[in-house]
Amino acid sequence: MSEGSGRVPWRDVGRSLRNPNVRRYLIGQGVSNSGKWLEQTAELWLLLQLTGSGIAVGLHSVMLYGPILLFGAYGGVISDRVNRRHLLIATQSLQALATGTLALFTFAGSPSVLLVYSLVLTQGLIGAVDNPLRRAFIRDIASDDEIANAVSLHATTATLARISGPALAGFLIAGFGLGWCFLLNTVSFGAVLISLFTIEPDRMRPSEPVRRRRGQLREGLAYAWRHRDVRVTLLLAIGVSIFAWNWQIVLPVYSTVVLDGNAALFGTLVALLSLGSLAGAIVTARKERLGERHLRRSAAALAFALIATSLAPTMLVAIIGLIGVGAAGTSFIIGSQARLQLSVDDVRAGRVLALYSVGFMGSKPLGGLYAGIVIDWIGSRAAFGIGGGAVLLFVAALMVSGRRRRRDRLGIRHGAGEET
Repeated sequence: MSEGSGRVPWRDVGRSLRNPNVRRYLIGQGVSNSGKWLEQTAELWLLLQLTGSGIAVGLHSVMLYGPILLFGAYGGVISDRVNRRHLLIATQSLQALATGTLALFTFAGSPSVLLVYSLVLTQGLIGAVDNPLRRAFIRDIASDDEIANAVSLHATTATLARISGPALAGFLIAGFGLGWCFLLNTVSFGAVLISLFTIEPDRMRPSEPVRRRRGQLREGLAYAWRHRDVRVTLLLAIGVSIFAWNWQIVLPVYSTVVLDGNAALFGTLVALLSLGSLAGAIVTARKERLGERHLRRSAAALAFALIATSLAPTMLVAIIGLIGVGAAGTSFIIGSQARLQLSVDDVRAGRVLALYSVGFMGSKPLGGLYAGIVIDWIGSRAAFGIGGGAVLLFVAALMVSGRRRRRDRLGIRHGAGEET
């Protein structure tokens, strides 16, 4: 490795796994994430069977992610007030209980729409605490030198789960029935619980829980806005989420109308985009530092990949563009999370990482609305292209802001030199 390259040899791409606590936690999360996608795919199929309604299926996302938008910031406050390991054991156990209940009713042949929605909403409410909690817990088990790599590997396992979970769900639904999907996810929570119970406390560096007092949520918001690194990362992540990371909405129309394909082509393109995400996560794991330059470059690469996809004259160019979307988008997501992890202090880590969850995941409905309007008015090509252009504007604004900051610093230094 050349000096100053910022990359480690390929043999060290999993260097944070040398920490046994990180290794156990990521293995547990990898198994559980596969189970999560397995269950979500089965839930959507079950709702379609019970109702035959697209709206009913769409409400699943509202129930699952709506609580993060509404209560995720408060979940971050709770994360800063408690022992995160103990609370994670509780949230994971409750989610296992909800999934196990759905498995029981499905095997009994009596699942109802109300039951499915109730259990999905329960998981969403638990997730409003659990989601920022899992992000912040990485700080408790990894050193500053390990955080970026641990976040990269966590994204890698999540991407693999997004590929393997739905595929396994299709096999189980066709061959054995829906109940086995829910049962296997219930069992998969055991991997997380085992990892949490076997983590070595003396190797951890947990922050002291913050004493409860009024105004802590407002304090977290003020801290995020006051610190430029945190503010810029959050704003750029929200922009990417709304304008660029909405391919799930655009791709079905793009694959059928623009590329004149069918459901098989759509599935193939999703798989290729996911493989791009996996490649982006692995390559990013080699990097030692994930600062503002990485954010700018990965966001710009995502923008150009979207624009290339929107202008693609052939199927091959479209495929290359979509692989680039997956790789650059995942690299940006990893970089933004790692930068926040390293920018925020221990006292407010839960609240700031919760703001990331609210901003990135909670803005998905806005991204879906934007994409839907553009698709109806102009077309799916325009949805990709306008999204890419919007991200480029965000990157340009970030570059201008960085130059002003450097110019101001130089001005202060020169002024101090003249006075002396």
